[in-house]
Amino acid sequence: MTTVREEQTSFRWDRLTFASAMGYCLLVAGLSVGVVLGELRTQFALSGFVAALHGSTFGIGLLIAGMGGVAFVERVGRRQALHLAVAGLLVGVVMFCLGPAWPITLTGTAITGISGALLVMIMPGLISDHHGDHRAEAFAAVNGAPGLAGVAFSLVIGAALSARWSWRGPYLALTAAIGFVLVLVARPVAIPEGARRGGFSLAHFRDRDRVLIPWLFIVNAVLTEFSVGIWATTYLKEIGGASSGRAPMLAAAFGITMFGGRLVLPTTLRLLGAHTIRVSFIFVGVGALLMFSGPGLAVRVVGLAVVGFAGAPLYPLTVDRLYRRADGVVDSDSLGAIGALASGAAVTIGPLALGLLADRVGLDRAILIIPALSVLGAITQGVE
Repeated sequence: MTTVREEQTSFRWDRLTFASAMGYCLLVAGLSVGVVLGELRTQFALSGFVAALHGSTFGIGLLIAGMGGVAFVERVGRRQALHLAVAGLLVGVVMFCLGPAWPITLTGTAITGISGALLVMIMPGLISDHHGDHRAEAFAAVNGAPGLAGVAFSLVIGAALSARWSWRGPYLALTAAIGFVLVLVARPVAIPEGARRGGFSLAHFRDRDRVLIPWLFIVNAVLTEFSVGIWATTYLKEIGGASSGRAPMLAAAFGITMFGGRLVLPTTLRLLGAHTIRVSFIFVGVGALLMFSGPGLAVRVVGLAVVGFAGAPLYPLTVDRLYRRADGVVDSDSLGAIGALASGAAVTIGPLALGLLADRVGLDRAILIIPALSVLGAITQGVE
């Protein structure tokens, strides 16, 4: 079923937008493995590589969705594809929470990774088709809501661990609550199908200025902020000295400030204009250096908060740039696949690189990869 989008003079929330935000909140349930990564490492004696692999399955799923997702969506339609994505996220979370050994928890994250990747591939095109020229504000809005979901997971699970309860029950309960609200809101919503211009092809990457360069910019942006989010709880526990219960609660600073950063993005754009991305990268690097240097747990939490707030504009603005540059040349679903490949490459490489570095030089020094990526982003992306 297709909606006819009325011309809007500004971004506004509606039922489809709220349903999209709730879909991203459900995605948070599949990606919140970082909140309990320290617990899994202790329980199953996981190496840094195997622990990071739990976070990187989403990236692998994004690569799969990027390569084959458009054809799949063409076959079953956006609505049915979204139904399957939501079902897969729910099943994967159940396996992750109830798995008695790491191969089963890893299988659960693989299912959530592929399902979440399908959702992420579809959503930007859907939002772009629905909001048109106001897509940047819409991207920021729907990508800000998951920050609150992440905070809920961090605080509730942290409180459970502080009370010496299992994290599994609260994790499942929060996931079920988000899933229920999503189904309730989304069922009557009509889904815009979007225009087709020949479908996704790797040949799109031959267009250097309109596809390849914006794609690389998204990779750099996601590498810089996502890796910190996955490892935040473990970092505060192992390096900052926080307890198992306090670490996820303190790590909520990342989600809170990222939500705040996306909430005020229109104001940030008015103040910084074309310099927004460069300034964001610079302050992400500053925050990561505070996480590294300390001294003390409080300063490391402040550094994490700075990374969250400063990194908030990076993903929505780099995705918006891809859509603006390729608009009229590549259809929205294919652009979603291209964006999924960018996120997939970053989400796969980032947490794994941090994990491998942690095994080699320690988790405290491994965090220095983030300032390096920030410098790269500030230099290469600069002013548009």
